[in-house]
Amino acid sequence: MALRRKRKTESERETNASHAENVPNALHANKYSIRFDILPEISYLDIQQCRLIADILPLCKGFPDAVWLSQQKVEEGLDSCSVNFWAFTKESEAIKEFAIWFESFFRDASVSQFLERFVEHALEKAGDEEVILANWSRIHAAEDEVKTIVKREIEMSS
Repeated sequence: MALRRKRKTESERETNASHAENVPNALHANKYSIRFDILPEISYLDIQQCRLIADILPLCKGFPDAVWLSQQKVEEGLDSCSVNFWAFTKESEAIKEFAIWFESFFRDASVSQFLERFVEHALEKAGDEEVILANWSRIHAAEDEVKTIVKREIEMSS
């Protein structure tokens, strides 16, 4: 079944154009997550150390210059942890470039092994658990969440 895209009316086009003009320093933002499985389970995880993963990424080869990472958060589960963060830029092409870099970066086995060891050393009983880089992906964020996070980032940088 084919679906048709709703055509914007002239007033909708004008509203979108004027909104873009009214936000000259608008940031582009995407939310990302890196998930690790920890087997058999987490006893204690140094969250501050795991937050550093997002700080390490900009130091890596190929990271786009116009992008910065911010607002890191670590979420723990019984047998997993996720490092969530936002990528920001003022250039629309740079956010696309980052998305491509992010997806390809983790395919390198040495990167996966390094990050797994990094998380393993953030555990209270390092060596007793097995850490596996399970997933890395862009997370869909609702428009309101993006607006809120961009506003917070602008406030933090001023």
